[in-house]
Amino acid sequence: MKTSFYEADPFSGSKGEHYCTIDSDYRWEKGDEVWVETGTRKVKLRITWVHVTVHADGTVTRELLGLKL
Repeated sequence: MKTSFYEADPFSGSKGEHYCTIDSDYRWEKGDEVWVETGTRKVKLRITWVHVTVHADGTVTRELLGLKL
């Protein structure tokens, strides 16, 4: 499943900077912690929100929002 990682705004919880998109069957849950490495940056996120979308063609995508730790 296409899984996109975004930074969550610490006050409003809205979607912020996009870090990366991966293919993953892992069952992400609120509270999970993950290191995201993009180029020269390495960021640790605590997942605060998981949004799953089923599209009309049957594909499933997921967006994860996380607070930087």
